[in-house]
Amino acid sequence: MKLKFKAPTILICLLFICSSIGFSVSSDTLHQTDTSILKLNQVEKIESFQKEPVLSYVEEQVGDQFLFWINIPDITQLRGTLLAKGNWSYIYMANETIDLLGVNASISMCESLSLEFDSTIYPCALEVAGHPDGNLGDIDGDPHITVFLAPLCRYCGSNSVLGYYDDKDDEIGNPYSNNREMFYVDSEHSLVDTLWIITHEFNHMIWGNYEYDEASFLLEGLANYNVDYNGYYSWVTDAVTTTYTYHPEISLLYFVREYGALWDASYGQAYLFVTYLAERFGNDFTRELVSTAADGAEAIDAALINFGYTMTFNTVYLDWITACTLDDPSFADGIYGFESVDYKIDAQQPIGYVFPIEKLDITHNYYGFEVKAVYGDHDNFTFVIENPYPYALGISIAFKDDSGWNVTQYFNTEQSDQISLYIEGTKIQEAYVITSLMSASTPSDFGVVYALSELPSEKLDYFFFEGRLEITDESSFAFVTFVSIVCLFLIAKIRRDRKLSK
Repeated sequence: MKLKFKAPTILICLLFICSSIGFSVSSDTLHQTDTSILKLNQVEKIESFQKEPVLSYVEEQVGDQFLFWINIPDITQLRGTLLAKGNWSYIYMANETIDLLGVNASISMCESLSLEFDSTIYPCALEVAGHPDGNLGDIDGDPHITVFLAPLCRYCGSNSVLGYYDDKDDEIGNPYSNNREMFYVDSEHSLVDTLWIITHEFNHMIWGNYEYDEASFLLEGLANYNVDYNGYYSWVTDAVTTTYTYHPEISLLYFVREYGALWDASYGQAYLFVTYLAERFGNDFTRELVSTAADGAEAIDAALINFGYTMTFNTVYLDWITACTLDDPSFADGIYGFESVDYKIDAQQPIGYVFPIEKLDITHNYYGFEVKAVYGDHDNFTFVIENPYPYALGISIAFKDDSGWNVTQYFNTEQSDQISLYIEGTKIQEAYVITSLMSASTPSDFGVVYALSELPSEKLDYFFFEGRLEITDESSFAFVTFVSIVCLFLIAKIRRDRKLSK
């Protein structure tokens, strides 16, 4: 992992130790605050309010208090105090957290966050996502972004809610709107964790000021990419990415929202995909994704067109799953690897050394992928797989021989019984056959699921043969199966005869 630290850890620690730099709030004032929660039961979120920007504002000052509407998990009101103010941020902390941490520690933490927001988080977010006013404008006319530090995890009863952005706060007329550009962050995590959570949620807020209906894999992917771009090491670039390496079968288009391993894997997958886009096409490209009206895979197509590329989402997707398998940017202009992360898919189907090999009923999920690892001394082989028509089948075959890495990609949209590909090299050392169930054209669908069983999928048989196998008959796949069974029978018979002869 190559981390790009822009804010020295030592400076952050020193800022956290200092308890009163730049301003102070008297402990008497804080102890007089109301720390009660005013809870409303069974209140539903108000939908479809039009955002109406306010052109004038009164700048808030350190020591001001505000009664925030907040979901923890039901909608309630929680009072907070402004403990730090930067060029671009108001850092509010829930009064009950101030009582828990102590006044000096609370002030110190908020000051550190404010300084880091100005120096790193805000300018980097502009590079990656664009201006926070977006297409929808600034609701309160105040350039400051409000960060409300509140005990989210404690009230929600789990560590799964580290922060969130709620578009209701941008809706004038919504009775539960806080009428400001803001987001919420757990107040009881370390300073380092709080920095990356702020970065993540700020990116969600920026995208929310352009549109409300973007695909989760782009929303979460950009937010996680920006965390790494800022140099904040966290589980985003560690645990979730490691989890994904064992679950490439999850769909890129359909985010798994059931808390657990597949939830983490979805975050890791989204992070790797947007990181790949940023490294290949640049941060101008990621900003284009945020500002374009198109969504999901179609947003990527729109951005590719605007930047003058003739490729499509499906082409980029095949290149990306190859990069996830090889992670070797040393050839083909670097399109089959990552520069900023060290990553390879560990979930592979090992293929035996002796051909023929058959694998039956292997599940392929829609825009998930499967990796078949071929080892041994082969100069050539034929790969045959069932055709999942009317779905398309994307195939990327990467092999390393005496000439180095070679990548061949095939995208089948035609109706037939099977797909047969012949691969030839010189002393092939290793080969990877990567397959994915895809759409014949750029998919317009995306969403969330709570189990893999909700995804479209196909169970496909596939075979490996030594040498070239030409098959054109309509009943060809049955023939391939027959040949495979005969070959396996002969191999077993030869092995049995050898044992008897000993």
